[in-house]
Amino acid sequence: MSLRGFVVGLSLRARCATLAAAAPRVAFPTPRLRPAQSPIGLGVRFYASEKDRDVAKHDGRPSVFARLSEAFASGKSLEPGHNKAEASVGKLVELAVPEKRTLATAVGLLVISSSVSMLVPLTIGKLIDFFSSNAATFLGMSFPVAATLLTIAFFVGAAANAGRVYLMRTAGQRIIARVRNQAYLSTLRQEPEFAHRSVGDIVSRLNADANILGDSVTSNLSDGLRAIISASVGVCAMFWISSKLTLIMLMVVPPISIGAVFYGRYLRKLSNLTQESLGEMSKTAEEKLNAFKTITAYNAQSLEGRAFSQNVQSVFDLARREAGASAIFFGMTGLTGNLAMLCLLTYGGHLVSTGAITVGDLTSLLIYSGYVGSSVSGLTSFFSGIMKGVGAGQRVFSLLDRQSAIPLDEGQTLSPNREGPIVFNNVRFTYPSRKEVEVLKGIDLTIQPGTSVALVGTSGSGKSSILTLLDRFYDPTHGSISYDGTDIRSLTPESWRDRIGVVFQDPDLFAGTVHDNIAYGAPDATREQVEEAARAANCDFIYDLPQGFDTPIGKSSLSGGQRQRISIARALVRRPSILLLDEATSALDSKSEDAVNAAIDKIILAQHITVVLAAHRLSSIARAEQVVVLENGVISEQGRYDVLSRTEGSRFRKLMAAQLLLEHEANQQ
Repeated sequence: MSLRGFVVGLSLRARCATLAAAAPRVAFPTPRLRPAQSPIGLGVRFYASEKDRDVAKHDGRPSVFARLSEAFASGKSLEPGHNKAEASVGKLVELAVPEKRTLATAVGLLVISSSVSMLVPLTIGKLIDFFSSNAATFLGMSFPVAATLLTIAFFVGAAANAGRVYLMRTAGQRIIARVRNQAYLSTLRQEPEFAHRSVGDIVSRLNADANILGDSVTSNLSDGLRAIISASVGVCAMFWISSKLTLIMLMVVPPISIGAVFYGRYLRKLSNLTQESLGEMSKTAEEKLNAFKTITAYNAQSLEGRAFSQNVQSVFDLARREAGASAIFFGMTGLTGNLAMLCLLTYGGHLVSTGAITVGDLTSLLIYSGYVGSSVSGLTSFFSGIMKGVGAGQRVFSLLDRQSAIPLDEGQTLSPNREGPIVFNNVRFTYPSRKEVEVLKGIDLTIQPGTSVALVGTSGSGKSSILTLLDRFYDPTHGSISYDGTDIRSLTPESWRDRIGVVFQDPDLFAGTVHDNIAYGAPDATREQVEEAARAANCDFIYDLPQGFDTPIGKSSLSGGQRQRISIARALVRRPSILLLDEATSALDSKSEDAVNAAIDKIILAQHITVVLAAHRLSSIARAEQVVVLENGVISEQGRYDVLSRTEGSRFRKLMAAQLLLEHEANQQ
């Protein structure tokens, strides 16, 4: 290999890097993982012992490995939720700690394969001298023996190289899998608003960023070590052949090294910006594709196409900037290498003519110079890959380090047998994404255990907000919510939510059987318990399905009323103390509404569960023992349904009249 070959290699690397940067990365949804079913033995806790959680300290701070384990083990993080984690080369290297034995073996194989490869230039030079001088021995041996030994060495080198590639790539995939598991679990531990507003960006971090991160500490690290070994051995061999020619060759190293530093720093910045743009692109695509019916109904294909095109253009502009930087850097390194080659050939020819070195020595030196040049190119790519890993790592680490506004595993555990009233004391609330709008303005409300309360009001009055506060999707900005005299913020979110069943207006069904969907959140529930919950929720239709409770279903497999009753059964199988119903019948037809209301009647009449329902349909409101009327975030009146409905001039009576008019018009249509 000549130095010109090295220059051509650099150009090819630049083109590949440009194409890779310009090509959009598609982020695919990550499936839900269960710790007990983690693939290839990659449990979410990937430390071998307690000691491993505290290894690899860096600058007095816990290692990334320890923090990854701690992120799942305790749910705590080291940074506030909105702070970005500072990604560094040291953190990337620390990710390899769990694979240290595999990587050490791979490095050993790398040393063997690189050593064998570095015999090639020396062998070629000696062969030229052997045949040109008609010598009797080759490398101190007969030629057949020497050729046999060299062949064996080359086979050993090939096997070592194959083993290195296999070990490095499998180690890289395990690291990527661990990072993805931990990042996904860290996401699941966040408050719902965080995941809701940045789904596409999170998926991009789990896929593209995690992949870049894993490659940077395995395959890229392997290539870097190989380049270092090849360059070191090559330079030593060149000095052994001719120190004068070697010094001429090494004149290209300082300018290339300085250029590589500036190029790598610029590339790190561009890589971070590119990954951010890719995250925005994924976020836009996911949001719009989830609203595909709306886009089609309003003929907004062209509009959304232009909006997505702007995201793609942003990614392309960044890739073009990287291509420009790569073109300048690799063009200058190619020119420097060619000039060094010219000097090398000129002075080397002079030394051959004077007998200072042989033709074989010059040939070996030229090939070694090509090896060194390729190694310098490899180091440049290694440095560039590390910088890309730093950029991607910053996004992944920020997700791992993010502290939830409502952290899990913090607080006292609520006893399953504890009962008591729910008390709202001067509760005020604003959504974090709309801090200028106060949704609840001083709510005072007491809900006795075993009773049913209907929250009534126009859209935006605060009904659903009260339910989200009860389920601790958010915490009040002022005031408190207590259960049996204890502020629910002092309880662990898990133990509090274990006491609550929730039925949303548009319930989610997951890919699986009917049994799996009802038992979701209660994986230990028996078939008898699942069937009992289904009967309580009036899920008689299940018995008409092809395989009954074992029938596979998906998000849109059932009708709205059927999905709602499955959701009620899912809530009941957990045997909750509190049941929250958020507009459970608002989107149903009259037949489905009657079936759902019949299920709610069973629950209310049993008086074993505290029921809080947000509703605007009178058929649902009339079933509650207590009615609370909300207007503009405050309680305007409350009382029994029969009393409020007969009170002249009551706010509830006016709302009821307006609702009756709407329902009458809907029935006529």
